[in-house]
Amino acid sequence: MLTSHIAFPLIGLASLLLGWPLAQRRVPPNRWYGVRLPATLSSPALWYEANAVCGDDLVRLGLVLLVVALGLPFVRGLPELGYIVICMAVFVVGSVRATVRGIRVVKRRSGR
Repeated sequence: MLTSHIAFPLIGLASLLLGWPLAQRRVPPNRWYGVRLPATLSSPALWYEANAVCGDDLVRLGLVLLVVALGLPFVRGLPELGYIVICMAVFVVGSVRATVRGIRVVKRRSGR
């Protein structure tokens, strides 16, 4: 059975592993993975720049979520729901940050 104490560290690890190649500019423009906007798909330079920023944020999110998800069980008296809410908050805030920063790069560089 997949519990929250297993799921959140796995989500953190997945974020880290998916963000790393983007941050390293190793993922070429494609249809499935990365900041896929008309501007990034039409400009390889913009693709790599926006995805490097987003990928870096995803790596940071993964690391933070891993630390939080693995550290919270040591907090005495923290109920399961508290663990879930804290981990979800970290994940949502980090995901929104990565998305917004990637889109800002696109808007700034493409003049949109």
